[in-house]
Amino acid sequence: MPIPSTLQQYLAHNSAELGERILASYPPLHSPEDPPSSLIGQLLRRPYPAQTLAIMGVAERWKIARGAHVVAECGAGKTLIALGMMFVHADGEPFSGIVMAPPHLVEKWARETVLTLPAVRVFMVDDMRNGGDAKLPHGVNEVRLRGGEIVREGLHTCLADLRTMGPKGWRTVCPETSIFILGRERAKLGYFWKHAYLKGRSGKHLGLVLNPDTHKPISTDDEFLDVRDFDKKRPHEVVDREKNGTTLYSPLWQADRNKIQRMAPADYMGRYMPEWFDYAVADEVHQLAGDTAQGNALGVLARVAKKVAGLTHTVEWLCR
Repeated sequence: MPIPSTLQQYLAHNSAELGERILASYPPLHSPEDPPSSLIGQLLRRPYPAQTLAIMGVAERWKIARGAHVVAECGAGKTLIALGMMFVHADGEPFSGIVMAPPHLVEKWARETVLTLPAVRVFMVDDMRNGGDAKLPHGVNEVRLRGGEIVREGLHTCLADLRTMGPKGWRTVCPETSIFILGRERAKLGYFWKHAYLKGRSGKHLGLVLNPDTHKPISTDDEFLDVRDFDKKRPHEVVDREKNGTTLYSPLWQADRNKIQRMAPADYMGRYMPEWFDYAVADEVHQLAGDTAQGNALGVLARVAKKVAGLTHTVEWLCR
């Protein structure tokens, strides 16, 4: 037999043996021969057998680990799978979950949640700000399904109130299962910012950009920065304190008080609501990778919930 010259030829020739080794090394947590949970029958929409396998697999995974991923092509019913796996893992008890989804899927998530989970209350995290357009919804609002449309109707609260109540206090206000849905664009929507630096007006630093914490010129690669070097970036310095030699993170930007004063919901939850939710689900998680505001929001989900899952239709993200 000729030696395979490409990866495709190697996989085609050894696929059977590779499959056997994978199954031997990573046996399925729930196989097709295992009976599914009786809780599957309590869902308002009956999952297909393949969806049931995914639901049970993640529910079993959550028993031994904190995180999981659901990788399936578009149209495979990842929303139904995510709702079902939270319901099964909760073992019939009321739970709280938060879902971060792309903007165009927020109402779809709300609609499918109402149509899938029994005795559930759905809430939209619209924003967290001071002031704003009074005609637009703000805070955290309960939504219901009316004539096939999602309408904001019911309880109105805010993230600050949820933080004050805590999970136990929230259970007294909402004893039913509660699902909070947050658009990923709104999750990162915080305050406006501006550069923060001084400018030398005399002496040897005349005309140079100075760090407000050290009153020294800002340099990189033995060159002093100019105002034009800042552009739309948010630079920072890590400097040494003079007296005790400890390091200091010195941001060269600050919030702009002359514009809308608000805090990003993701930032607030990450700081003040650790493990507030029982479950967190990130939809289209492959779009949240990297050191970006949306990527940081994904990190927040891992902090605010006890169990976390990502939904994606590509395995490329898992390989990063």
